[in-house]
Amino acid sequence: MQFRFEKRAEPSRTMLYVTPVAAVLLTMVLGAIIFTIIGYDGIGAVREIFFTPLTNSLKWQDLAVKAAPPLIIGGGLSIGYRANVWNIGAEGQYIVGGLAATGVALLTQDMSGWWILPLMGIAGIAGGMAYVAVPAFLRVRLKVNEILTTLMLTYVAVNILNYLVFGPWKSPTSFGQPQTVAFNDSQSLPYIIEGTIVQAGAPIAIIVALVAWFVMSRTMFGFQVTTVGAAPKAAAYAGFSANKTILAVLFISGGLAGLAGMLEAAGPFGRMVPQFPSNYGFTAIIVAFLGRLHPIGVLFAGVVLAITFVGGEVAQTTIALPNPAVGIFQAMMLFLLLAGDVLVRYRIVRAGATGGREAI
Repeated sequence: MQFRFEKRAEPSRTMLYVTPVAAVLLTMVLGAIIFTIIGYDGIGAVREIFFTPLTNSLKWQDLAVKAAPPLIIGGGLSIGYRANVWNIGAEGQYIVGGLAATGVALLTQDMSGWWILPLMGIAGIAGGMAYVAVPAFLRVRLKVNEILTTLMLTYVAVNILNYLVFGPWKSPTSFGQPQTVAFNDSQSLPYIIEGTIVQAGAPIAIIVALVAWFVMSRTMFGFQVTTVGAAPKAAAYAGFSANKTILAVLFISGGLAGLAGMLEAAGPFGRMVPQFPSNYGFTAIIVAFLGRLHPIGVLFAGVVLAITFVGGEVAQTTIALPNPAVGIFQAMMLFLLLAGDVLVRYRIVRAGATGGREAI
């Protein structure tokens, strides 16, 4: 007896958007069961991770701070994924963007002025784009798979960061700690609400999502990206260059990852430290898929992932849940989402010895 997958008719839009919600709900149920089995308060873990950040008003500020980076990065990745271009190394581009912005901050340490922060933003975007240029060139010219090259370059970026903060960028007044000097006021993001920890990164993330929505749904470039990803032959017949599209979406995703790195360096961190890699680049992959590769969907998905980050920190202090628990919940969410997609788009067919088949 053999089984195989057979493609179903095109799933309805309702089913495509119900699946992410179902994946989140199943993650809660399975997470509660798994953590109960291994000796933790499973129901408490789900409560603290998924509900406390929403019910505790003191945590709303943290949600805004945590949602901004994966939202910005996820918006860029979703554009690339629509074109079937798989940038998996946004974490590395995020790091290099932060390093480029830090380099500008160190060069202007004794200066002040409104122009410094925009210059850091430009440097962050340029850093992310420059770092993704290598995989982009290899993909277009040599047909090297961008999944491998972007991912491997992430670890190179981590080592570059460690070299700089342990070496030439190490602050002489840090009492031996591997970190740069603190950014001054002209190099730090302003707070959008006095007395809170919410900085300008949060509204910038929303603006990025809205601009991405407009570009993908109302411009010829958005149509080109979608066509190249869905029907390459039709795109070529229409005169759309696949190579130019690949370069464009990689530079967009790399530039937005670099922008997110700049906003984190100039925002919550306020300097460059070895702890700067925060897995936002990898989390943004989940955000992109959970948001159905749609910029507005990514906006909501970014909030969901931010809830797990903040809730994970709460669970560590309230029920002694280990830090990797958040990663387990996020991994289950992505797995269940992809599994749901398979079941929505395909059905399992049992093929008999005589060549007959029966849907299960």
